[in-house]
Order: sequence, then structure tokens, then C-alpha cells
Amino acid sequence: MNPRGSHSSASGGGREDCWSEEATGTLIEAWGERYLRLNRGNLRQKDWQEVAAAVNDGAKSRRTDVQCKNRIDTLKKKYKVERAKPSPSKWPFFQRLDYLIGANNSSGTKKPPPVGFPVNPKSSAFLKGSKTTESSFDDDDDAADEVKKEHRVEDVGLSDGAACRELARAILKFGEIYERVESSKQQQMMELERQRMEFAKDLEFQRMNMFVDAQLEMEKLKRQKLLTRTGKKH
Repeated sequence: MNPRGSHSSASGGGREDCWSEEATGTLIEAWGERYLRLNRGNLRQKDWQEVAAAVNDGAKSRRTDVQCKNRIDTLKKKYKVERAKPSPSKWPFFQRLDYLIGANNSSGTKKPPPVGFPVNPKSSAFLKGSKTTESSFDDDDDAADEVKKEHRVEDVGLSDGAACRELARAILKFGEIYERVESSKQQQMMELERQRMEFAKDLEFQRMNMFVDAQLEMEKLKRQKLLTRTGKKH
């Protein structure tokens, strides 16, 4: 046995030539199935253990969950390099990875393309990994995040001109709302002024009535006094 290859496998990293096409294809299928099931989210430790179980099913060499994760990270970086090339990639795993982590296929509505490499027929029928502690196993998919960041601008539906038009419409709408609010405030102020004037008019009318009533009452008292004096004289 090659000691260098044994050391690489034990360290968990795994060199590019330590994985056969068949093992790599089985790995991509097992990982992709769970990746899509999680809505293209990060796999947990339990998921990676299931992926390793699928890869080891019927295989001569055993792979750990850490080796499988590191291999997927290597494949993502390789996909990024292949995607940057001007000519169509001849890499056998390109189409499948493009479907899984390509920016244009993030919605997951397209049918996955056929895989152009041998796949272990037992990869879809295996027992789930052993029960372990439900601790999270963070999957830092740096390569996939970089690919998504590069195409984030392409996913924006508004151009600069459209954004300016949207901003102008928003300003006009705000102006209309402000105008309606100011008009409503003016109408309320006018209504309050009208009510104040009516109240002042009613108050003045009541004051005049009270004044007239007081004058009439005084005249009545004067007449009574005058009649009383006249009666005493006779």
C-alpha cells in the first residue's frame, strides 16, 4: 500500500487522485440528494454520515464523513475553475454540479441533467448512519458562496434606469399623500374656525338676551315703585 495515499486518507483531506470516478459520482449523488432535500442548505453531521455510508456501500476503501465533506469542497472549487473557462467544460461532473450549485439553477425547478459517469447502483439504497449526538456540523461552503456572490448582480431585476423610475414614482406618490394630508388638515382647521365663530355668535346672542331681560326687569320694578308711591299719596 502506498504510504502517502494512506496518510492522505487518514488525515481526512483526500487527494484528487485518491477518489475514483465511480466513488466521486456516488458521493455527488448522495450529497446532492440531501442538499436538495434541505433546499440547498448546509448538511448536518448526521447527513454527512449518511453520505459516507452511501459512498462506502460496496466500496473497497472506507471514507469518513470529514473526507466526504472535504472532497465536496474540492469539487466545488474545481467547478468554479471549469465554469470560468470560455469554452464548454468537458469535465464529467460539471453538468451535475452546475445543476446543484450553479446560480441559474438556484430555484431547483429544472430537471437534473443526466450524469456522465458510472454510479454505484447501490448508492440510493443504504441504511441511514448510526445515531449520534444531535450536534450541528457547520458546512462552510466558501466556494458555493463565492459563485453565488459573483452572480448576485445578474439576479437583480432592476437596471439603473428602472430603479430611477421606481424612485421617481415613489417620490410622486409621497407628494400626493402629503398633499392629501395637508388638504385634510386645512379642512379640519376651517371646520374648527367655523364652529368657533358659531359658538361666539351664540354666546353673544345669549348675552344680548340676558341684557335685554335685565333691562325689562328693571323697568318693571321702576313701574311698580312708581305705582306704590302714587297710591300712598291718594
